[in-house]
Amino acid sequence: MRRRFINTLLGSGLLAAAALPLTGCSLDIPYDNQFSDPDAITTPETGRELLAYAYSSIPNIEFDLALLSDDFQPTYWASRNPTLNNEYTWQRQALIDLSASVWPEYYSVIATVNALTERIPDIKVSSDADRREVADLTSECATLKAYCYFQLLRLYAADPTGPQGLEADGIVLKDRLVMEDLPRSTVSECVAEIRRLLDVAAESGHQGTDPSWLTADATRLLRAEVELYAGNYAEAAEMAEALLNERGYSCFGPDVYRNLWDGTQCDERIFVYNNPDVSQSFYQGIVYDTNTGDYYSVPESIATDFTEGDCRTVWSLCPATTSALGFQYFIGKYNKLRRDKQEIMLINKMRLSAALYVAAQAWCLDGTNHAKAREAMNRYLSLRGAPLIDDSLTGDALLSEILHQKQLEFLGEGERWFDLKHYRASLLNESSTRIPGASDYRWQWPIPKDEYLYNQQMVQNPEWPTSSYDL
Repeated sequence: MRRRFINTLLGSGLLAAAALPLTGCSLDIPYDNQFSDPDAITTPETGRELLAYAYSSIPNIEFDLALLSDDFQPTYWASRNPTLNNEYTWQRQALIDLSASVWPEYYSVIATVNALTERIPDIKVSSDADRREVADLTSECATLKAYCYFQLLRLYAADPTGPQGLEADGIVLKDRLVMEDLPRSTVSECVAEIRRLLDVAAESGHQGTDPSWLTADATRLLRAEVELYAGNYAEAAEMAEALLNERGYSCFGPDVYRNLWDGTQCDERIFVYNNPDVSQSFYQGIVYDTNTGDYYSVPESIATDFTEGDCRTVWSLCPATTSALGFQYFIGKYNKLRRDKQEIMLINKMRLSAALYVAAQAWCLDGTNHAKAREAMNRYLSLRGAPLIDDSLTGDALLSEILHQKQLEFLGEGERWFDLKHYRASLLNESSTRIPGASDYRWQWPIPKDEYLYNQQMVQNPEWPTSSYDL
């Protein structure tokens, strides 16, 4: 059967309608009463249905972020796709267009979560299983909202390592399902709210383990990432290390890594996007023609750092020779599945290797645990089958190597953009000149113009337009 949820809040202050078919049982909610009808969400089952809609609405911007970073280089075909080319070259209008969908999509998820959070106290329970499900719904709502806030914060706010630090303008924090003008909170206030939400999630005691939902492990990994972002290195390392130790380093072995991409059960997965209809089109935009190549390929300088024994090599790269392009290293992973005519079942959003890199960066940045960072990295790299880090590396040299290995691990998955933004002023300042310098205004995405139609307190990011006539 099919289910539909329509009427979601777009942006932090704009009410609009959307109709998205999802796989599952039908939940009959009148068009005008999806959120307002008090009888719409009264059981754990209907609550789970609404939360499933929120999950399905999470934006998939990994490819866009990878394109904006230095994971890719243009091939001969790139000029034939002006949309991708404009994004790759950081054109103002391309970023405006991208932001115009990303901002409201994240706030649409937040709106759905707010709707369910308001209804949870009225859900009727008749068994221990019902009570357990309501507790899990509470936890997942808090974690999903924190996840969206954190993504928005990293995209739209100045990096906290910049001149304004944690007092820079952040994002809009929205707790109620009503239209209201709200100002942007500071980065510090946003971080505090994300922490509060993750505390709520942890207190609910989530017991689920299915990575299609945000479990307790996802809550813990997200908290570690937030603390690293905020500069609380000791806390970030402690949280990430605890998760690593509980999950076990065996998750980094070659058999487990392969399962990240072939759709089977995988111990390294922490959170996945599970919507086959969307997954099948994921990254399809990079393909010019399956026989003659892609619009963009992996730079040789990156591709040649993968070694033959590294289990990531065969999945990260698709080396091929075509009559039009000659020899190229095309991106693998989801694109490899498509080239091999295999179905793309899942999109990885969070996995255990992220905890490894949070811990390694935090140990390195706190200045006192370089040996521990090297030890953890080498334990992980040995399981991947990759060359180990030199035991003599310390300080910035060690951190640079950690970030390089992180780029190899998450190649094409969008993580590199966040590292470029965070470290561009220091360790990564010699990257491609195509990518703007650390002080460039484009690292803070533009608030979409529609936000100004409904929110008189909104403040635009520097040098971006405040109306549709000022591009």
